[in-house]
Amino acid sequence: MKTVKYLAIATICAAVIAAFVAPRKAAPPSGQAPQLDGAPLSTPSASPSSQLDGAAPSTPSASPSSQLDGAAPSTPETSPVSQLESAAPSTPSASHAFQHEGAALQAAPGGSAAVAAALSVYRWGTGGCEKGLYDQWEQWVGAPVWAEDFMPKEAWNKIEGEAWQLGVWGKWRTMAPGRRLVLSVPMLVGPWDRSGPKSGPRAGEPVSLAKGAAGEYDEHFAALGRNLVKWGLADTIVRLGWEFNGGWYTYRVENEKDARDFAEFFRRAVAAMRAAEGQEFLFCWNPAMEPWWAYPVEAAWPGDDVVDIIGLDVYDQSWVPDTYPIPADASPEERGVRQDRAWAKKTANERAFGLPWWPQFARRHGGKPLAICEWGVCHRDDGHGGGDDPLYIERMADFIEDPANNVMFHCYFDVGADDGDHLIVPDGKNATRFPEASAAFHRRFARPGTPYEPPPFKRIW
Repeated sequence: MKTVKYLAIATICAAVIAAFVAPRKAAPPSGQAPQLDGAPLSTPSASPSSQLDGAAPSTPSASPSSQLDGAAPSTPETSPVSQLESAAPSTPSASHAFQHEGAALQAAPGGSAAVAAALSVYRWGTGGCEKGLYDQWEQWVGAPVWAEDFMPKEAWNKIEGEAWQLGVWGKWRTMAPGRRLVLSVPMLVGPWDRSGPKSGPRAGEPVSLAKGAAGEYDEHFAALGRNLVKWGLADTIVRLGWEFNGGWYTYRVENEKDARDFAEFFRRAVAAMRAAEGQEFLFCWNPAMEPWWAYPVEAAWPGDDVVDIIGLDVYDQSWVPDTYPIPADASPEERGVRQDRAWAKKTANERAFGLPWWPQFARRHGGKPLAICEWGVCHRDDGHGGGDDPLYIERMADFIEDPANNVMFHCYFDVGADDGDHLIVPDGKNATRFPEASAAFHRRFARPGTPYEPPPFKRIW
């Protein structure tokens, strides 16, 4: 158990509440060598969060997101990091101000936060929900959490929302207060080559962003809006067309024309879903946090009137020279130097669309809140993950807790898959390979006094 000094904790909580409101990618586009601090990156060999069904055959192996139950196989001003912190101890200790109660959050005027960022988790979608994996996480952090899931992409009727998926989340949503669904919704269906779905409505009909911008798919998003309300999910946060700037999804944006079509398509999809009676949806515009953009970022912006949240996906992986892979015989000092360099040159590199760039972008768009829609430590078989890196957890927590960044919620991607392991809470089959990072996460985000040892999970129905 953690030792908690209640008066100190209450003081910290009050300060934080007064201040707040409210994966891992593929190679850069062909012919484009990303530059970090002037150094060209070697080409990434995998797309850890994003190789869901319909991903490019040329992009590498499937991601954690691809193993969803029932889902188809996701202005620079200053220098990035001047001072690197020292690592925190790995054993659980008194928590920082408790981060979340699962309450609905709203952006405050001027881009400041009025309540602490809500905590969300991804643990294999509806299958994980039925097995009790999300409930186990709530027990581990000692509070309600929001749940993230992904809709299937093989057919238009699948993204309209079906009982097997929305019914499960609707039931889970009502079983405890403070819960909410974060739903990742693809904007085009079928294979990566855009040849169209193989079954269901419009089977065999090629798909395109331009058709979406012209309104050809409005009916499917209108149906999704109605079905979410029907199943008691009217306050869902919708990650519409997440990671569109990557090269791995059918709805990928590859040039400026695509970007403008995407933005108009996004607007139409939002309008269609908001037509549902009783809806209270929030819409998240969620690029992958990558150092390359083949077009101006603003070209893909749908408009301040339709975007509620700006989302980012951030993992501890790097192809920056002299970061990862970490040599097997590296000393603890060298390991730390490489992890520090990966943070400074990639994650926190403002000149490469790293974390510090996005609060500025949000302020230019009316102070929209940010969300870290996927994040985690990472082990990869190709060595390009940072491994058990508690300082990465500490730094991410610092970013999330900083009122200047206006983070509304964050979602830890707590799964282990063949191409990317992020698991920090044992799920009954697998132990964590990140014990120090796990302890750091619990220390920063669990309710004070919550035991560190994760409870066993059990099926909830």
